[in-house]
Amino acid sequence: MQYRRALIAAGAVTLAAGALLVAPSAQAADTQLASKTVYVYATNVHLREAPRTSATVLATVSHIHLTDWCQTNKNTTPVADPSGGTNAWWSKVTLTTGSDDAWVSNVFLQGGRKIAGVPDC
Repeated sequence: MQYRRALIAAGAVTLAAGALLVAPSAQAADTQLASKTVYVYATNVHLREAPRTSATVLATVSHIHLTDWCQTNKNTTPVADPSGGTNAWWSKVTLTTGSDDAWVSNVFLQGGRKIAGVPDC
């Protein structure tokens, strides 16, 4: 509940039924040494359970900084890129204050296609 209140108070996130939790997962802990803060430049961007558009939406965010742990273009759903074509790169992210992992298409992150300085998953 503390996590949920913090998100609501920040006014940046609308939580879905499968809300993100406070404790970071073991996978995030394994990659904590190599992370980068990224910016979601769009509005109403879905954070998902897996790097696919069919995956459960865990939260919806707008204009927020996230911690990007790693990125992949394997077993992902390509997303239409406003600059043309599609982008299959997705990033595993958490809130900068800590949360469970979620996935977001790199289309919605500043840095675009494959983000420099973020390791592959």
